[in-house]
Amino acid sequence: MEPMEPVEIPGEHPTPAEPPAPADFETLMARHAQLERQQRQNPDSLNTETIQALVAELRTLSASATGEERQALEAAQRRWTAFLELRQAMAANRRGGIPVWALMLLTVAGMIVIALGVSWMLRRDVTPTVPPPQISLADLTPSPDLTATALTQLAMPTSEALPSPTPTPIFQALPTVTPAPTPEAAPPTATPTVAPHADPPGDVASLAGGQAVSAPPQGLDSLSCNIGGDTLILREALPSFTVSGAGDAARLTVWLQLAEPPPAQRTLTYHWILALDVDGNAGTGRPKGAGYINPDLGTEVGAGVMFYPDGRAEPYFYIWDSAQGDWASGARVPDIMEVTFTETRDAVAFSLPLAELSTAIQSLSGVTLEAAQLRGRLGTIASSDTVAAIVDFCPDLP
Repeated sequence: MEPMEPVEIPGEHPTPAEPPAPADFETLMARHAQLERQQRQNPDSLNTETIQALVAELRTLSASATGEERQALEAAQRRWTAFLELRQAMAANRRGGIPVWALMLLTVAGMIVIALGVSWMLRRDVTPTVPPPQISLADLTPSPDLTATALTQLAMPTSEALPSPTPTPIFQALPTVTPAPTPEAAPPTATPTVAPHADPPGDVASLAGGQAVSAPPQGLDSLSCNIGGDTLILREALPSFTVSGAGDAARLTVWLQLAEPPPAQRTLTYHWILALDVDGNAGTGRPKGAGYINPDLGTEVGAGVMFYPDGRAEPYFYIWDSAQGDWASGARVPDIMEVTFTETRDAVAFSLPLAELSTAIQSLSGVTLEAAQLRGRLGTIASSDTVAAIVDFCPDLP
């Protein structure tokens, strides 16, 4: 992802300050969180020069960072750049420089990018007081019923340029949530031909240290998934909820069912995460042990959905770039992943067309997809600014 340039608001010409000493990742993300809280309480109190300086520091540090830290830094950079652009547009409108319709478009676009930036900031949950590296989290909420009306399909977001009379960066729109068909129109759920993997109850642990959590929050414990204890994907084990393409030999569908849904009122952010080893070879893809989820897998695909306390959902899809030694995302990967989750957020499914997935992985990872050797692991992570990340993987770590 190309670094973003700082935005200067017309009419403001502050005296340049002495450049601060380079900050580390934890310090920058702590400042990012502090400024965000200040913005929510009193946005007019934010100083433009302070935000511009933060954006410059984020851009500088992200150039040398890798993996999860780099993604969190770039997300924070996008969030404050969008905030500066919105403030610039509002200042211009007060002077009569931008038509009202243009300001409205810029306002909507700015809020979308701010939401995306906030989501990445919340990935600092690995420690209680400092934003965690990258593992953000999925939400929790109880709801026992699983009917066709309780389903929601989430399409992957696409990037498009927003029209504006002034130069405007390309914003990535959040996914559009559309209701599932009514029970009368919904096709009957296929009967599973292979039993799914049953995850042991109560095996929730801290993400960083692996210590058992005696009283985990509701909606975190896994019930079942279609990945066996040997990490081999059970493609014929169908979910109990309706998923388009489930059982289709031309598609790869991986799903996870929780023991109970998250609570409707919550303060934690939840994160469903998926790691795929498409050739069954631990020596290819992202090196095994490079992430919490893959101590035994070479990972070519990383995907997930983040759920926030306000109900927002944000999916992502990465492919390992062997030449760069890092994840490829955004415009560098095809928009082929479909995500289905229940309305109560107690189940999720990721669906990918095998042909397009194989082509993309061959191009970026240099790995040939072996349908009979597909392996992986799913997980549900939860955390907040004050609660360290806790997780339940399905299947469990070795």
